[in-house]
Amino acid sequence: MRKGVVVCGANGERGWVLEKLVEEFSKKNQSKIIQFSACSIAVSPLMMSMSGVDTTKLVTINGCRNRCADRILENNGFKSEHSCVLDDVAQREIGPCKATCSYAFPPPPDDEVKRFLEICTKALV
Repeated sequence: MRKGVVVCGANGERGWVLEKLVEEFSKKNQSKIIQFSACSIAVSPLMMSMSGVDTTKLVTINGCRNRCADRILENNGFKSEHSCVLDDVAQREIGPCKATCSYAFPPPPDDEVKRFLEICTKALV
């Protein structure tokens, strides 16, 4: 059975870091997970149940300490077993989510993506 991984819908600079994380995370873990967007689950939590994942063992990936993915799951009767948060590994100030992605940001630091990748990979165990 695959693990259900729910990724928040962070945008702006946080979204870019999550994009890099998912690229790296998928390289080694794609065969073990089914990835969901927190925004999709908010509309139809039944999708998660229909996929065959164990909904008591979900992993959430959050772009900030607001933990939007966790809150969306909880609002739909689910709970995350492991919650991974970018702010727990970031060693720099990252701006909040923005309403648009038309901003220019420097590439996320590789070491930051690697640290976030480590906690997300450990959450699959």
